[in-house]
Amino acid sequence: MLMGTVVLLVVAVAVLAFVLHPLWVASRRSVSPSPYPSRLLDLLAERDAILAALRDLHLDHETGKVTEGEYQVLRLALLAEAARVLRATEELERELELSIEQEITQLRELARQGESNASTAGVPT
Repeated sequence: MLMGTVVLLVVAVAVLAFVLHPLWVASRRSVSPSPYPSRLLDLLAERDAILAALRDLHLDHETGKVTEGEYQVLRLALLAEAARVLRATEELERELELSIEQEITQLRELARQGESNASTAGVPT
């Protein structure tokens, strides 16, 4: 009886270790930050959800689950929401592009300063 309990306990521990191992390994990995801001990722996910809803609505209309009047109202609401998301996405992308351009300008200025400091110190470039 005791031997059976010990074997069962060892098997349970082994199964638990097998199940939890991927979670433990994943938690130890360094999480690399996304190159995209979370707001942009949220907007893209929202865009995808709206597109899926439009496809589902179209299918429901074609199969007769949604009347023509309901279809038009829901479609216009989804298109208005899609337009809002598209405007927000474009605005955020413009902000990101401007931020990148400013960073490039700063890096070029630093490079110029480094070149001028090296030339005044007599260091060949």
